[in-house]
Amino acid sequence: MRRKLSFLVTLWWIILCGAAGACMLLFANRVPILSEQENRILSGMPAFTLDAMKKGEISESFESFLTDQFFLRSELVDGVNTLKHLFSALTVEELLDAEGEEVFVPVNPANQETQQQEETTDEGTTEQAAQQDEAEQQDPSLPAAASGDSVNVWLNHKDGTRTALFTYEEKDMEKAASVLNAYAALLPVGGKLHVLFAPRAQTANKLALHLGSESGWTSEMESSLQSLVSSNVVVHNAYDIFQDDLLNGDYLYFRTDHHWTTRGAYLAADAMLRGEGHQTVPLADYREKTIEGYLGSIYLHGRNAKLKELADTIEVYYPLLPAQSFRVSNAYKKGELPVIDETQTNYLVFLGGTAGPYRMIEGGYHTGRNMLMVCDSFGNSIAPFFLPYYDDVYMVDFRDEYYTREDARGGVKDYVRRLNIDDIYIVLSETNGIGSLYLNQLMPANIN
Repeated sequence: MRRKLSFLVTLWWIILCGAAGACMLLFANRVPILSEQENRILSGMPAFTLDAMKKGEISESFESFLTDQFFLRSELVDGVNTLKHLFSALTVEELLDAEGEEVFVPVNPANQETQQQEETTDEGTTEQAAQQDEAEQQDPSLPAAASGDSVNVWLNHKDGTRTALFTYEEKDMEKAASVLNAYAALLPVGGKLHVLFAPRAQTANKLALHLGSESGWTSEMESSLQSLVSSNVVVHNAYDIFQDDLLNGDYLYFRTDHHWTTRGAYLAADAMLRGEGHQTVPLADYREKTIEGYLGSIYLHGRNAKLKELADTIEVYYPLLPAQSFRVSNAYKKGELPVIDETQTNYLVFLGGTAGPYRMIEGGYHTGRNMLMVCDSFGNSIAPFFLPYYDDVYMVDFRDEYYTREDARGGVKDYVRRLNIDDIYIVLSETNGIGSLYLNQLMPANIN
């Protein structure tokens, strides 16, 4: 009797597993797809080719497919993470201060194998990428060690004391000024170089989410940098731009993502444009839609369930006139890209994410002027707000994920000349600002 029961249990288990496997083969996604939960490409069904079989690649690829595409995978992963974090000792405050950089990087699965081969064979590129990752993973909320004269960004407390959020050394300020002056020298007579280093949400929310104990913030960096740059360089102080609105409780930064909201991006663009004498378009004039329940890069860094109660809302503002966007290489348009990507429910809704080596947005205005924005992903939500004031808005992000000199086929100097650029805007997050690899190495390396 006992042997018969054991046989029946084994038989039904085999039938159940066989049915589950058959359903997976029939109904599972056969192509690689992007998992926003895990920030990676889930494996698709491998191609059963004779060459792949000879190399012994089929079994490993098929195992990855079965692992990535089993039923209710997302729900199970989410449930396990929820259970794990129920007993986490980390507070919400500590979780909001966690790292959360560029998780939504569009990846073309067809190019993934080629990219992996390049990373294996090109030691120089790999070393540079490693240095960049190390620089971006440093916690910018900790003051840098100062070895000489320095300037600070302060968080002011209501009890009259203050805390240094950042400390910038004199040598880093001088290096930044040298790079900015080199870019400003590329512009025609009358052209301006505008510079704005934006706080990340991890910094902004030290004020925005603690209005009971904090009275504001003060940055000495911008005025110090302004004294070192050329007369056609304007350094904008993001801390001054945002302070009053943050103290009023306005929604300028996400809580679970390191980016600014579109309200924050609009405020920054509006301040820079008004400083040049433009009569700007009120935000209320833009058509809007909202995306609820957004859990961004800070959440995805650890997927801690405690942050789900702080889920964000993405406010999407459409260009006033029909706009088009294109990938640009060799200073020519190569293919159309989205301006607002309606298929996305995360930060990729803005421009569909970063695209390289250059991209342009044209908005149907006839101003007689063009601009170039050197940026990281903070530029994706701010760029469309410049459309009423420039014919074409060009963008470039020099990070390795998006840019190669071979693809660009020219430096910034050549692009400024060929695209008739009148003004340059440097819009970078604090991670890629003063003292960073982006400003110190990538920008100078790609100027000529």
